[in-house]
Amino acid sequence: MTTVLLVDDDATYRRALTAFLDATYDIDVVGEAGSADEAVALAEALRPEAAVVDVAIPGTDGLELALRIRAVVREVAIVLVTGNIGGVDPERAREAGVRHVFAKGDPLPIENALRALTRRR
Repeated sequence: MTTVLLVDDDATYRRALTAFLDATYDIDVVGEAGSADEAVALAEALRPEAAVVDVAIPGTDGLELALRIRAVVREVAIVLVTGNIGGVDPERAREAGVRHVFAKGDPLPIENALRALTRRR
């Protein structure tokens, strides 16, 4: 079972993605966070295998948050989601340890990426 932390300030999006991912047999959303500080605290407490992080987080950005999460859970696989995929700097994303960037919308690519990233361990 792959454990996942979802981080997005849009509670409706978090609930929808949680429902989609929890319906699978091998992905378990163990926590949801709406802010950067909450995400870091949950990551440290829950130690998820993967985190789905929105680029637009109040008070910071998803790339900075990815670095903060990886500081407490070094082996976590980070998947970034955004409303504007062209607005993500690929070099900065690589430096933050982000493995994939997806546009918000179809959750299937996120599911497939989570499965593939954690299967490689």
